Amino acid sequence: MKGTTLIFLFLLSAVSLSGADFITEFLNTCVEEKRPVSNVNIGKPMLEKMASNTNDEELKKIFQNLNSIRIVTTEDKKDAHHYFKKANELAAQEFSDYQEVVSVNERNTKINVLTKSKDDKNQDIIFIGLDEDNKLTIINITGKIDFHAISKLSDSLSKEAKTDENPDEEEKSKINK
Repeated sequence: MKGTTLIFLFLLSAVSLSGADFITEFLNTCVEEKRPVSNVNIGKPMLEKMASNTNDEELKKIFQNLNSIRIVTTEDKKDAHHYFKKANELAAQEFSDYQEVVSVNERNTKINVLTKSKDDKNQDIIFIGLDEDNKLTIINITGKIDFHAISKLSDSLSKEAKTDENPDEEEKSKINK
């Protein structure tokens, strides 16, 4: 009887751990073969390697404190809208213990950010976004999350992306200095 109880508890804990990952649940329950998505997973070993390869101390600390970053994207307009709806339904049904921290619903942009703190070292963020170009992005970040640092990182990445889009502007600013 004790053996059966132990096996039951082990299986129950395994099920609860496997159900904790939003991206896995999304890929298993929502993604259709005829509507493929792109999926990128960055695990702890890669995050540690990224931390060791940067000289920016704040960025190094962010990478060291994270356990994983998982990203799902699609650029097909119909699929993006379909999956945005499915992801939000999944979040409402299976991840109702997460708190919504940001919600944006503008004409061409829709964003939902959910978070859950398990303890000081284990937080989980789910970002579900549909941008003005109808591209879907779902990001699940786990680990010890410093929201200020991630915001700063996001700002610097946005600036880099804008510079990459307009290299002439960067050259102009160098000349004007």
